[in-house]
This record gives sequence, structure tokens and C-alpha cells, in this order.
Amino acid sequence: MEIKEMFDNITSANEFCNNYEAFLKSIRCRLYNNVYKESLHDEIKKKSNFNSVLVYNNITINCSKLIILSQFEKEYIETLKYIVKSEEKKLDMSCKSIKSRGFGSSISNATGKEKKYSLAFARNIYRSYEITELLLLAQYSKNNHYCYTVDSKFPDILEKMKKLEECLPNVYVTKKLYEFNRYGKYHSIGHYECMKILIKKKWDYLFLLQMDDVAIKTNLEMLTILEVMNFATIIHFTDKREKLEKKVDFKLSWKYKDLNIFLKGDKRKNDLRIMNKTIQFKTGKVPIGMRYDTVDYIVNKINITKFLIQLNSDYYEHDKVTWQTLLTDDVLNITNSIPRNCTNKYYQNEFYLIRKTIPPKKFCRGEFVENQYCVLNFYFLKAFRRFPQFFAYRFVENKDFGGFKCWINYMYYRNKVEKYNQLNLWYYYNLPQTQLQKLIKKGDFHLINSCKMK
Repeated sequence: MEIKEMFDNITSANEFCNNYEAFLKSIRCRLYNNVYKESLHDEIKKKSNFNSVLVYNNITINCSKLIILSQFEKEYIETLKYIVKSEEKKLDMSCKSIKSRGFGSSISNATGKEKKYSLAFARNIYRSYEITELLLLAQYSKNNHYCYTVDSKFPDILEKMKKLEECLPNVYVTKKLYEFNRYGKYHSIGHYECMKILIKKKWDYLFLLQMDDVAIKTNLEMLTILEVMNFATIIHFTDKREKLEKKVDFKLSWKYKDLNIFLKGDKRKNDLRIMNKTIQFKTGKVPIGMRYDTVDYIVNKINITKFLIQLNSDYYEHDKVTWQTLLTDDVLNITNSIPRNCTNKYYQNEFYLIRKTIPPKKFCRGEFVENQYCVLNFYFLKAFRRFPQFFAYRFVENKDFGGFKCWINYMYYRNKVEKYNQLNLWYYYNLPQTQLQKLIKKGDFHLINSCKMK
């Protein structure tokens, strides 16, 4: 029996195990154990054979010890020096050289799920081509699609990205360039440009990412998790009005009639009650995951151009408002939309899966605290394998390039050889957003709008 079929026969842990924490791993909970065994069958690889040593500027790091060999980990880490990268490496951008850096045979041994489904990724890049290529290497699959919008301040990166696009048929670079800044300016517009390119390709699920989101799950693991979740939308919400006041220019008109958001022939254009309504804002984190049909609605069924232009301001982090607002709008009614008053129920922050961040307190030395986050370094590499999220944020090359490069090497190895580690699929199946997607699939909008799971 397929894993998902087993899960679909279970409505909740409480129905077949009286105590979720105490009984899920118990032999008395036969159904769970059947699912658990099935999730390991044929997918779990033997003990990791990852073996990688990094040599850079006369510093040697045994990446295998950092990530795999726990008995040496603590003592070994204390002996290491951080590798600081201050200059961009001059890379040969011929297609032959690009493929020799890992893209020639990546993921040639695709599994059934990797052939059945396809992922798409959109990133805005604004700093380093070398880092961008390494981030791609950590998650590259010939079956996926990757789109980039380049910061107009970096024409040299654009030229290299064009070479990458020419060499790899599933990499796309937008023709339009934008001057990104730390306030979030043009970030949503850059993502939207990629969405318009990607919608013409064949894929199942899209991730909108920022420059430094690094994959900590393999492609197979991502697909397995998403399949169990019915490819539910993954999004983060922050319900604080004062944050919105600092992100949106409320002096502008946000009425639907002034946003030109409905296409010709849309009945909503003729409804004065709707047209005179004002769009209601939500905020959260930028990275988001969406199904193809959600993106198709955004690109082809409405026109968000003026909304994006008007939102694109010097207000700090206004890019954190875009998708949260659109996907909770009951007038737009985007496919797989989320009831605005139910975000705290279906999208609890502790279950936000796209990005893992490390809080600075207790875990971080002072020099590694940046923008209220702990900059990732080799101390965290082993822990990455335990996190339920898809990506982690973020490494900085002038603080610990060695840890970053070790992780890239490990993810490249895993995507090619050791595709699947043990996952707690029951955790993902029972997430509130998964339950919402099940209700959407059933068309049970009474329960959805009542903020109920069942």
C-alpha cells in the first residue's frame, strides 16, 4: 500500500492511538508502525558513505566529520578555523566547465517520485554568482525548473547567469532587471516576473525564495513531504497591525477599482459593492510555497501589476505583505486561498516549513549575529538533518564559507546518492495546513470558513 493511502485512512492520531506522544512509537499502534515501515521501505539508504575534505586557502576541513561522524564532532570542531571568502572566484563560464562543476550528471538516477512530480524555484539574486551557482548545485535536478531575477547593480552576475541559462535548459533568467535593496524594493516584482516565465513550464509546486535560502532537504524528500501534505500552500503570517503600518503606504487608494486587478469579462468588475471595497493586508515572511493552480490564477486570472507597483515603496519590508495579502483575500478568491480570519488556526508559526532560522540568543557568538538572526556556520551542520524545514537561512561567505561549502557538497552527494533520510511523515500529514488542503480538496468550505479541521 502507498504511504499516502495509509495516511488517508487515518483521520487523526487520537482515533487510533489514545495518546499521540506515548503511543505512536509503540507496538500497540499497529497502523502507525505499518506506515513507519512503509516509509523506510526501498527509500532509506544504507549508512551514509559521504566522504568530503575541503581545502581552501591552506585550511583543511573534514566535512564528513562535521556532518556525519558524531564521535569526533565536538572535539574536531574546536580545532577548526573559519574560512573567510572575501573575493569572487573567477569561474570559467563555458558550458563544458559549468557541467564539470557538478551539473553534467546531476540527478540522472531519478526515482519514481522525481519523475512523477516537478518543482519550480524563483530567486532574486543580488550579490554573488559563485554563491548562486553553489546554492543551485545543492538542489539541482534536471526535472525541476529554476528562475532568477538579477539585481541591475550587478551586470557581471547577469552575464554569468545568461551563460548558465544557455548551458542548462531548465534555468531561466528574466529579461527585466531591478535594483533590489534591503527594504524589499522590487523583490515581489522580481518573483512575479519569474512566475510569468515558469507558468509556461510543467511543474507541480513553486517555491519563492530569497538569495540565501539553502536547501536542507533533498528533492526526493521535498516531494515526499509535499505529496503527504497534498501539496498544501506553505506560508507564514504575523498578525500585528503596527507592523503593517510600517510596510504599506495607506495614503494611497487600495480599493479594487483603483488597482485594476480584475480582467476584462470578470463579473466582479461590474459589482460596485466589490469595486469600492478596500483590500485587506496581511504580513509574514517572504519565502512561500504554492501549487501550480494557485500560481496560474495569480498570473492568468487577475492582474496584480498595479498592486505590486503601488506596494513597491521605500517602506521597510513591504515585500513581506504581498503574498500574504493576496492569498487571504476573499474577493480575489485565488485558488487554494486561506480564510483571513483563520490564519492563526491553519498557519501556526511553529509549523512554518520553508525556512529554518536560528535565534541569536544562547546559540550564537556575537560576530555571527546579523539582522536578528544567527548566521549559519559549521556548528549547525549536523543539526540541519533533524530540522523539519525545507531550507535554512543563512550562510555568509565572509564569516564561514567553509561550513557553507561543506553543506553544499553534502547536499550534492545526497541528491545523487543518498536521496532519502528517515522522515516523520506523520508529523507533516497532521499539520494544520495539510488538514486545510484536505478540506479544500473535498470542497468543504463550511468547515474551512469556520476555522475547523473536521
